[in-house]
Amino acid sequence: MVCYSNKTLTVPANFCLPNGLWKQEPVKMGLLSDPSISTHNKLVDSLAKHMRKLCYVFYTAGVVWFMCLALPEFNHGTYLSENALSPGLVYPEIRIDSNRLALQLLEELQRERKEHQSTTPHAWILGKFNEFGLETYIHNYTLRYPFGGGKEFHGKNIYGILRAPRIGSTEGIVFSAPYRPPSSVHDDISASVPVLLTFAEFARRKNYWAKDLVFLVTEQEQLGMQAWLEAYHDGDKKYDTSSSYLVPGNLPARAGALQAAVNIEVEDLEIDYVDVKIEGLNGKLPNLDMFNLVQRIMAREGVTSGYKQAPRKKRRTNYSTYEQNLRQMLAMLSAQTSGVPSGNHGLFHRYRIDALTISAAKRVTNSNVKSNPSSAAVPFLKAIEGISRSLNNLLERFHQSFFFYLIVHNDRYVSIGDYMPALVALIACGFVKAYLIWSTLDAPEHTSQQDADTNPPAVYLKLTLPYGSVLIYLTVSVVIGYMGNVLPLQKYLISLPIGAGPLTVAMLMAINLAGFALPFFLVLPFGGLELLHISLLLIYSCALIVIGLLNFALGFFVAVLSMPMIVALDPNTTNVTLRGLARLWTLLLNPVVVIYAVVLVLTFYQFPELAFQQLLLRAATAAMDAVTFALIDSVIYGNWLYFVACTVFFPLWIACWTLALGRRGDNTISKTKLKTN
Repeated sequence: MVCYSNKTLTVPANFCLPNGLWKQEPVKMGLLSDPSISTHNKLVDSLAKHMRKLCYVFYTAGVVWFMCLALPEFNHGTYLSENALSPGLVYPEIRIDSNRLALQLLEELQRERKEHQSTTPHAWILGKFNEFGLETYIHNYTLRYPFGGGKEFHGKNIYGILRAPRIGSTEGIVFSAPYRPPSSVHDDISASVPVLLTFAEFARRKNYWAKDLVFLVTEQEQLGMQAWLEAYHDGDKKYDTSSSYLVPGNLPARAGALQAAVNIEVEDLEIDYVDVKIEGLNGKLPNLDMFNLVQRIMAREGVTSGYKQAPRKKRRTNYSTYEQNLRQMLAMLSAQTSGVPSGNHGLFHRYRIDALTISAAKRVTNSNVKSNPSSAAVPFLKAIEGISRSLNNLLERFHQSFFFYLIVHNDRYVSIGDYMPALVALIACGFVKAYLIWSTLDAPEHTSQQDADTNPPAVYLKLTLPYGSVLIYLTVSVVIGYMGNVLPLQKYLISLPIGAGPLTVAMLMAINLAGFALPFFLVLPFGGLELLHISLLLIYSCALIVIGLLNFALGFFVAVLSMPMIVALDPNTTNVTLRGLARLWTLLLNPVVVIYAVVLVLTFYQFPELAFQQLLLRAATAAMDAVTFALIDSVIYGNWLYFVACTVFFPLWIACWTLALGRRGDNTISKTKLKTN
């Protein structure tokens, strides 16, 4: 046996190889010992010496690429890819009598609302659907609130079906409106129901419909819509009431396969502008053709509309065109990051149904624009008619235009092929660093034949790394994170006499404490930190690319915030300042700290008049509620942000924290032969 006493990074003391194995010829050793295919060469050495600089070049390139997308040269003008959507642009047929009907229905509804302060006037809505000749049904559903201690909440949706006179019930379009009682804390959109009923009365008198039209009034906002969609698509599925939080019940009748949906939110019949909401569950978007269709029809009717359209008094700003475009893109990404839909339409996307919300804001009373109440709603009703006639003409589902895009302006967009390179450049930092670390992992520098005989090749050193220990360490980290996803919902914990918010936060803090203390109790053996570093870079990069494909906004923001810290991490550094900054940065990027920081910033903008101490307390309460709502959204609606934060981001943070501490099995910090900058 030939034994080596190596003081470099990856060779443990008394590393031994058989005599014949060390001095065998390369041909007999096979590919592993062939120096011609070794990744350790002068180019790799040169790149590794400037590893951080190279990674920061990729990082800067990704950020600059994204910012360039706001320039007109890097985005495109919108257009209709599907020619079948053109019929909606023809001369509309809605007249002034529809406006009078809407005003009459709104007056009747206001009288009903006085008698139903906290409930929905089901009988009145049901009677109007029947009066207009629709097949009218009531849908009942039940919510077993996860933290309600066995409490159940019941709700009703009312929907009417207008069967297509030209064909069987094979396809359908949904027109929905949420009902908010007077006790709701949200804006009053009671005019949505009269507008929906007015359009239903108009549609019943026409015979050119080739698709079933479903008119739906939902109760309890998105909860009612989620229950209706589950009941519509799951049929007569039997639900286990002991395990299901939302029991959607069964629908008495259905229309054809749903192809599209339009959700209507109207504050008043005198409309100032229309905000087109497109963000869906988990950041999904409707087909771009549908957004472009709404924009063109609204423009034809003279209705000001757009994505995140501002009120009239805020439309004129001092921002340049580039700055306005950049702010629009960042606003869209911010709305997609949480995965929470911006309206009831967002729940259709999980069933591959393109949908959006047209939210009409009321005109302010002191506006200089003169209005005629007797015809104020006609342009908006004509726009709904045009949208419905275009959707009625579709021969197949939306497919020709983009499903992944960014709205730069109302008539400008960026496709996935243009913005995805920005995320790829950011994530490339992790792959490049992982490759360079692995390739130069204690690579021998043979200066003489004697050195070649006394230093084992790097390929044998890599085979001795503690792969099993690192795998166990990563598994323990994932289990700790997964506990944050399941523990708050355990029955023996829910039954405790504390609220849902404190319970969830207490569980998360306990899990954070376990992740914080893990590197002090489980110390990796010699060489484990280097292998954990490489594993972290690869897992982190792969996770971000997958998340970015599903929700680009979430993947992009996480990469922008965390990639510099990932690049700066070095468990072998002897620089005390750099090590301290890495630990501080890692602590600041803890998922709980990030949530609190985001809520704190939002609270500051919403309540700038609060004192500093009051601001901190209010932000803490809001952060607790945000975490609780995220958990409830994950189990009821299928929002996977909470799940990803617990089972992906938090285990990765534990690995980063372990590397920042740099605790080794022999309680020493080894110096590498190769310096990286």
